[in-house]
Amino acid sequence: MPQNTPFLELIILKLMVLLPKVFAAVIGAIFGLMLSGDIGRDGKIQVNMSVIIKFTIAVTISLFGGAAHIEFMGYQDYSVMTQGAIMLVWAVFGMLAIGIVYQAVALWQGKTIAEVIKEVKDAAFAIFGK
Repeated sequence: MPQNTPFLELIILKLMVLLPKVFAAVIGAIFGLMLSGDIGRDGKIQVNMSVIIKFTIAVTISLFGGAAHIEFMGYQDYSVMTQGAIMLVWAVFGMLAIGIVYQAVALWQGKTIAEVIKEVKDAAFAIFGK
């Protein structure tokens, strides 16, 4: 970059590269909320602390996980839109992982280990057959 470029213009230039990735992370978090059932079929959402926390965690997973994935796999030379798509995928699957962990914790509440194992075994037999 030229030495005489004003500081504000440098910040704006750097933000122009980051904004599509953040946009993809937010869209991915919204998709994740739709898949988790927090946004209904009619498009209505009940905003409460749980939804805000899920949204924040999904965007965080998307930004950090996507950035780590891009760095680790060497996708820095790919276009910003490709990197945004990677961020979107990380947001959706991050919400999926959050949902799985949440359901696992809910499954443990008030039950012994033997009861949880029996429920998991019964569910596996129901899905895959005997």
